[in-house]
Amino acid sequence: MSRPRVSILTPSFNQAEWLAENLRSVALQTYADIEHVVMDGGSTDGSVELLEEAEGITWRSEPDNGQADAINKAFALSTGDIIGWINSDDAYVDGRVVADIVAFFEKHPGVDVAYGHCLQTAADGAVIQVLWAPRFDARLLGIVDFISQPAVFIRRRVLAEPMLDESFHFTLDYELWLRLASRGAVFARIPRILAVDRHQPERKSLTMLDIHAADSKRLSAMYGAAPAPTRFYLRQRVCGALLIPSIPAQLALSAPTDPLAGLWRRQLFSRKSTWPEEYR
Repeated sequence: MSRPRVSILTPSFNQAEWLAENLRSVALQTYADIEHVVMDGGSTDGSVELLEEAEGITWRSEPDNGQADAINKAFALSTGDIIGWINSDDAYVDGRVVADIVAFFEKHPGVDVAYGHCLQTAADGAVIQVLWAPRFDARLLGIVDFISQPAVFIRRRVLAEPMLDESFHFTLDYELWLRLASRGAVFARIPRILAVDRHQPERKSLTMLDIHAADSKRLSAMYGAAPAPTRFYLRQRVCGALLIPSIPAQLALSAPTDPLAGLWRRQLFSRKSTWPEEYR
């Protein structure tokens, strides 16, 4: 029996500073059947040159109508049975992430959406905290978005084109989780760190808060989601794991011989993360 193909979707616009790390983290995956689809919004900062030099990826560079449009275009181009979505300033934490996800889906054929824990870092790579993902509970999801987008993989069978609602600008991922849950998709947590979520000053979710508030009001009307201030507070209470010596065992990085996992394991306890040259 053939194993599933995994499609990784990456939207990008003028993110050359981070894009190389993103491409490298996907290229280092040990699972064989992966396609990486990158939709660039017409960057002018050297991103196109990076994409031209990258091997084994599918990419386009053209103007788009925002992140959701870029992801929808990437999804339309993709052919995988399992879909991952990782933004250009984020990365997978080690080379066995996709292999472990595929094994998890094969072991649990009834699961439609798998998600895990996530390292949250500052723009300079310093580890801020671990975003701990609790076991899935649909009622809890309506109160707090406890699922970190870079650490999610979804079976194509529960997705339809367009994958994302382009009328949302900031909570497009949360809207997708709520939509899938409302339609009966089965969610399950894989208890390990899967991705690195980078926060930076230019990140759109940290600016234009008025539009963010409008998105949140629509989610409340459509799905009964809790108000934004409540969600943000509870997300930190539910998901925020402070960096203390007694980090729960399930947060430990897997693949002990993996070079990227070793890097993040060391940096997790030192609270500082710097990518070595060979992984840039």
